[in-house]
Amino acid sequence: MNDQHITAPAPPHPAAGAHYKLTSTALWIGLGAGMLLNFAFQAAGLWLLAAPFGLIAFASAVALIARAVVSRKDR
Repeated sequence: MNDQHITAPAPPHPAAGAHYKLTSTALWIGLGAGMLLNFAFQAAGLWLLAAPFGLIAFASAVALIARAVVSRKDR
């Protein structure tokens, strides 16, 4: 009689590796796009527009290096 209150089974949780892969992809995209846009804006003489993209590329590089060091220690 109370069939409408039965909940559907919960979907399986994504694996822990999926989050690692997603953030790694985002960091590599941030590094590549930041370097490319920084270079393009500097070549065009737009130094103030180039600075934020340089910072994005730098932060992505630092995060990738830190991730590599931490994952090496976990092995």
